[in-house]
Amino acid sequence: MSMPPRPQDPAKVGPYRIAGRLGAGGMGVVYAGVDAAGQRAAVKLIHHTHAADPEFRIRFRREVAMLRRVQGTCCVRILAADAEAGQPWLATEYIDGRTLDEHVRAHGPLAGDELFGLAAGLAEALVAVHAAQVVHRDLKASNVMVSPAGPRLVDFGIARALDGTALTGTGLVIGSPGWVSPEEYAGGPTGPAADVYGWALVVVFAATGRLPYGVGRPEVLSYRVMNEAVDTSALPQALRPTVDAALAKTPGARPAMDRVLAAVAGAWRDRHGETGAVPWSPAADVTARLNRVWSVPTEDAAAWPRQVPSRGGRLRRLTPVLAAVTALACTAAILLNLPSDAGTGTRTSATGTGTQTSATGTGARPQETGSPPSAAPATHSAKDSPSPAAPRTAADLAAVLDLSLSVTPTADFAFDGGFTQSSAAAKASGRLLSGDSRTEDGFAMTVDPVEEPATRYVVTDGQFYRDRPGAPAMLLEDQKPADVDWYALMVAGMAGPSVIQQVVLNSTSMHADGRTYTGVLPASDTGGRLRWLLDSWLGADVSEASGASFLNFRLTIDEDNRPKRFSLNWKVPVSGSGTYESVFTTTYRGWRASEKITEPAG
Repeated sequence: MSMPPRPQDPAKVGPYRIAGRLGAGGMGVVYAGVDAAGQRAAVKLIHHTHAADPEFRIRFRREVAMLRRVQGTCCVRILAADAEAGQPWLATEYIDGRTLDEHVRAHGPLAGDELFGLAAGLAEALVAVHAAQVVHRDLKASNVMVSPAGPRLVDFGIARALDGTALTGTGLVIGSPGWVSPEEYAGGPTGPAADVYGWALVVVFAATGRLPYGVGRPEVLSYRVMNEAVDTSALPQALRPTVDAALAKTPGARPAMDRVLAAVAGAWRDRHGETGAVPWSPAADVTARLNRVWSVPTEDAAAWPRQVPSRGGRLRRLTPVLAAVTALACTAAILLNLPSDAGTGTRTSATGTGTQTSATGTGARPQETGSPPSAAPATHSAKDSPSPAAPRTAADLAAVLDLSLSVTPTADFAFDGGFTQSSAAAKASGRLLSGDSRTEDGFAMTVDPVEEPATRYVVTDGQFYRDRPGAPAMLLEDQKPADVDWYALMVAGMAGPSVIQQVVLNSTSMHADGRTYTGVLPASDTGGRLRWLLDSWLGADVSEASGASFLNFRLTIDEDNRPKRFSLNWKVPVSGSGTYESVFTTTYRGWRASEKITEPAG
């Protein structure tokens, strides 16, 4: 399902009139586009940041050239592209339907012609990919679409040409934990046999609805891939021998993809009683049979915008992304699709490189939300009494923070941060009220995301509102990254004084340097709004999806033991390829007596 274009979106990309938005990610925005002949397309417009990177443009040109070589019926087709435009873009055919993992969640595992068709169609696509001298390298359920026309293989964002032309950096474990081939985990060369292995994993998932190697931390999954066998007992007997052979731990023991296609196509023919010695083409037979017997529920078809909405129209919440988005989304999960600079330990936002920046400029904006900040001096000041000694232990620091904030709980703040390798970044400024044992932190703030209009919010009494009369109450814990109001959770989950106290108290180690403190906290030990934020970004419990990740904090306090600057770095180690690092920094000033933050007037 799509949503209307936003005010900052172009009216046209290349020959395509923009009819709506399909999704957005770290590489760019995916639009619903229509050309002069009325042909629909999914149009990926690359972010300005990547467009300014000469190395990225080289990789993008190679990706376009590579995609043009792939001609399989069950591969998403490239329609047009311009790698030399100010913002490069790529258009592929618009695919209705859901991704395989979405389809399985909605309808359960595949069986019968649906399962055979999926296995055969995916094999046909991979034969075409290999014939074009390309290896996909990221076979998984979310990169296979279940469309009314048949299964479709999508997302070639981390493919590699067999002539050695890599579209990503070298020395990285490329792919998704639990879907990566044993040879890649072992650091060996990755060839077509890796796709054969990936094909088998996808078929097992389709037949069972279960992840082939279960869930766990990346290092746990890599051990299972290297040492444990996949349970294929639920597969039909006609498919199981081929799948078992494709799952061999040694690449040389796996059949070539054309042999897999012939075996699956033959088994599907046998299922329909069409055995015989008549010469036949497996690929043509699979295509014809899909046309005859393939069907998916009609509700799986993606909705196309009926008309180009008014640019002045009200923004709507982005609905969950359908599989049509995935056809162009080169944004894998936070652990997965690493660009060439991923191992450097730096983060790249949608507006700059190295450290986090924003398109909105630097420095805190004027107070715009809630009641104006008081001009009165803080109730407790360093001028009133001698400065207390700086605390030395985590428990002491948490205690003095609690005491200081109970006396002067209100401050002005400025926030700047975002998640690495994505455009999910924002600045915010306003006023906050530290929570106590009965209440949570409150905010009256303006949040300015990189790709969304600036919005004023009030967070109070466990709920939040858009700061306008009659605005309905919303829950922070319900927000997802695709929601336009999710950035309120980002700020509340990273900038609140209660978050600081929680991080300090639960840290596994802390070091003091004057009034500046640094420490480490396992991500699995977080709670409250911070935990909601991490879980929402991953789409799963952080303990299960990224249990090895951790947070480094750096906190500077003033002479009265109140926060001046707080920085959280979420670090996600990736086996063999460095660490993802997402940075969030908040500065505080003007600590003073309590100023109530209230919901907007009704």
